[in-house]
Order: sequence, then C-alpha cells, then structure tokens
Amino acid sequence: MSDHTKTTPINDLVAKVRKPNHLASRVEKQAAAGAAIPKHLLHRYRHLQHHTQLVRQAWAGVLPNDILQTCQVVNVSPVEITLAMSSPTAANHARYMMENCVQALRAYDQRFCQLQSIKLIISSKTTSPKLVQSDARPDDSKKILSENTRQMITQTAQFVTQNERLNQALTQLASSNNDQKNNFIN
Repeated sequence: MSDHTKTTPINDLVAKVRKPNHLASRVEKQAAAGAAIPKHLLHRYRHLQHHTQLVRQAWAGVLPNDILQTCQVVNVSPVEITLAMSSPTAANHARYMMENCVQALRAYDQRFCQLQSIKLIISSKTTSPKLVQSDARPDDSKKILSENTRQMITQTAQFVTQNERLNQALTQLASSNNDQKNNFIN
C-alpha cells in the first residue's frame, strides 16, 4: 500500500525568522520588519567607511594599531576631516602627531592634497563605563581631607602662593575640611 497523501515542504527561512524582543532598538525592529536603510544614509555611511579605511591605511606607520582600529571618520570635506576617537588618550596622541598625520594623508591619496586640518572628537559610544560612572556621582558626597593633605594645603597657602584670593581660598579649604572632620567625629 502506498501513501498518496500530499505534503507541502516547510520553508525553513520563514520558520526561523527572528523577531526582536522589547529591548531592541527602533532600527533593529524596523530591520526585522523588512525596512531598508534610506539610500542617502547608506551612501553616506559607505562614504565615511571608505574614508575611515583610507585614513587607517595612511596612518599605519604613524599611529599605534589599537588607536587606528577605534578611530572613525565622521565628517569629510576637501580641506578638513573630523575623526571620532575612542578615548581622550587616543585623541591626545593623535594631536601630538597631527602634522605627521596630515602629511601622511596628503602623501597617501590625491583626495587629501588640499587637506589643511584634522579635527578630533571623543566618541560617547566608545567611552569607558568607568568614566561615565565617575561623572554620575552625587555632588553632596564631600570627602574629608587627611591631616597630611590639610597641612600641605596650609603650608602652600602660607609660603608658596602670592595671590591673596588664592591664599584665602586654600586656607578656607583646609579649615572648613577640618571643621567637617570634627563634626563627623562628634
């Protein structure tokens, strides 16, 4: 006996469609729904990514590899380029090497022959969580200075500073901190 029942094959792609959960961003939800990125944004993204690759290749011998891997081109014009760096340390390192970086870009590609300046910004997406947490502490938490620090401030106010207002401010800092310490102990 043969079974003549007809079965329809299951389309695995339809069965495996992943739907974003409630934590997904708006872009992820739109992508899952089949929405495409607008063409002008896609073109701009590819343009910036291409320039990022050019900058990384041109600076391969100028800056360390870990800095190059985290920098991104965020704006390009014939005379200026803006880069997002991952940390203040990376940005400072690039600033110290700025003249060499401009020369390397000019020598690497004809597009950068009119380049006059490079702007650097710190990308907030890549800043470390420790930096964000330190900024978020409440202002009312006042720390008590140690006795040694208080003495150093007092001596600096008396013997080193010539500015009267600075002298008064340092003396007030040392004495008010001492008053807080006495109030805290009582």
